[in-house]
Amino acid sequence: MKRAGGGVDFISSLPDEILHHILANTPTKLAIRTSVLSKRWKHVWYETPSISIVCNRVDPDSLNKTLSSYSTPKIKSFDVTISRDVTVPEIDTWINLALSRKAENVSLRFTSHYRFRDTFFINSSLKQLSLTLVYCILNPKCVVSWSSLRNLSLNRCKVSDDSIAKILSGCSLLESLTLNLCDRLNDLDLSKSLSLRRLEILGDRWTPERIVAPHIRYLRLENYQRPSTLVDVSSLTEANLGLSKHVLDYFTCEMETESFQYMVRQTVVKLQNIKKLTIGGIFLQILSLAELCGVTLPVFQNSISKL
Repeated sequence: MKRAGGGVDFISSLPDEILHHILANTPTKLAIRTSVLSKRWKHVWYETPSISIVCNRVDPDSLNKTLSSYSTPKIKSFDVTISRDVTVPEIDTWINLALSRKAENVSLRFTSHYRFRDTFFINSSLKQLSLTLVYCILNPKCVVSWSSLRNLSLNRCKVSDDSIAKILSGCSLLESLTLNLCDRLNDLDLSKSLSLRRLEILGDRWTPERIVAPHIRYLRLENYQRPSTLVDVSSLTEANLGLSKHVLDYFTCEMETESFQYMVRQTVVKLQNIKKLTIGGIFLQILSLAELCGVTLPVFQNSISKL
């Protein structure tokens, strides 16, 4: 195969496996366009083990028609961002595609109202899942079975204590959990998540009141307004704490100030024996103020650093 200028087209001469790898790192919209390059490229994208869809101006019907030609039996990565109003059947179609092709790494970002079908919560192939659901309530009605899932990231999800407990009960291999701006959580009990080693909660005003996580090794509480009560973090070796600048709004009266300082103190008491503690500037200010007010702070035995 030669180019118009007479040079050799080395890319087109590569084996299908390498071309699939190249297209796997390309947005699906662009990967599909390669089919018009030549006969050699016409069907290459059909078997690419990765799908990345950004649905903003794209016509869903046209996209579905194109995806109907997709033939790979197994998807490695499935990434869908929906930033426009689409119908529930259209979302169902894309999710069913991921499920039917045993997708391992799935990332879904919706701004549409949507309720997941029971089949979504029963998937033994799923290893990594990231959900950004602005208007969706994550509330499985069935028994969850994500038996291979190791990494779970929930962003802007409405998920209750009962729902998260139900989800985690079906993730026996889960190693990492990230909760970003997830409301409705009060008590986060991870005591039955025996494999969980990493917990990250990025909040603002939405953070659990109580955290029970006896098996985690790493904890990150970032940009939160009120400290969570750390009931059990007995296996923890490293923590990263960063309070929101809005915590200063609580210092409107002496009672609020004393209460907040007490909560911060209770947090650091639980962390005084870990190997590494990183704290943000606001958190450090609160600790300094507490010390000036006569609050007794624990002595840390290991490394402390400031963000």
